[in-house]
Amino acid sequence: MKPQLRHTLENLRYKVTALHGLTAHPDTLAGLDKTFEAALAAPVPENVQKLRKLMERARNKDAEAVSELCALRTTTIDLYVRAMSNFTAFFRSVNLKPDEQACFIHTFRNPVAVRYMGQDGGVKQVKAVRAQRPMFIDMREITTDAVGYQIRDINLGPDVAAAAQATVDLSWDMTNKVDYEAYLMMTAGKSMAKNGVFGAFNATGAPLDQTYIPNDRIVTANLPTTNDVVLTDNGTGANQSNKFRLNVCKAIIRYCEKWGNIWGAPLRPTGLILVPSIDATDLADEITPTSLIFPNALAEGLLQNYSQFTYLGVKWTLVPDVTLASGACYPVLNRPVGEVYYKPAFDDEFVETDRRNNWESRSAQKVLNFAIPEPWRVNALRITYKASS
Repeated sequence: MKPQLRHTLENLRYKVTALHGLTAHPDTLAGLDKTFEAALAAPVPENVQKLRKLMERARNKDAEAVSELCALRTTTIDLYVRAMSNFTAFFRSVNLKPDEQACFIHTFRNPVAVRYMGQDGGVKQVKAVRAQRPMFIDMREITTDAVGYQIRDINLGPDVAAAAQATVDLSWDMTNKVDYEAYLMMTAGKSMAKNGVFGAFNATGAPLDQTYIPNDRIVTANLPTTNDVVLTDNGTGANQSNKFRLNVCKAIIRYCEKWGNIWGAPLRPTGLILVPSIDATDLADEITPTSLIFPNALAEGLLQNYSQFTYLGVKWTLVPDVTLASGACYPVLNRPVGEVYYKPAFDDEFVETDRRNNWESRSAQKVLNFAIPEPWRVNALRITYKASS
């Protein structure tokens, strides 16, 4: 064994206690030199080596390395957002350039009367007027708390795993925050939201404040008056239930069909329903297997897979959501409820490195805001299927 290494181990023998009561004694050091040499010669995966070098260059203020590392982390965060969100599924994503301003313009055109014309060619004239009102969407910043970790291990070098874990933590926190903001916008929460989307539609007042302005030929009694539907068959009597059931699917389709084609394209369910996780298995109670022969295709489907089934021409998929209270579900329709605006150019990850204390912390910020125009409220729907106690 090399004299220098032996001397070092001998000096440490009073401080080191091995397993099973053994101690590091000079007589027991034979062969340890090969163990150390093998450890030093162990190959490091190429991708880990590259990431270590990239991190070291970034900590040394190499501008190119900082940009490359930030791009890597931005991609990770964005992928996590798309993979994990639930309520952002109701919104259409719009990426803005640094100098772009988000704006909605509420407008309507007065209808023009059509009549028969006399032989003299006389016809009543009206002035075409389009009323409009712009609504500007101011962007906001949200940020995570800082996540800290040691920069390096004196034996293994830069702690790549800790940096990677910190990035994952930031990604999860940012995902959760963005999705929570979407939930608040839809349910009249605090934060960014002023009014929720669920409730009676506005059919009175100033035209630009109304949910929609129907044509004179439309029988308004055919149209839904609210997107907050409460099933009336709740209770404990015959054919009544307080559970998630097939009548929920009927109510969703009934709501969509009532609109006809007045929006230029039919409003239809996508089949995706966010259901409180405690209610997700209630559909199993709709079918009671009494024999080996299935009574119909729907019953067969529910018995095979209660979370994915076809009913009334729609393939339904139940998504258990642990953040929802029992008794109400949220179907996703084929038109967006609103838009969520991002400015990726202003998203950032802040890294504070203290080499002397072997400590580094990371935090992330994201620029965004949500907007829900009044007419788009018809694209949201909440079905309450449990009577309030």
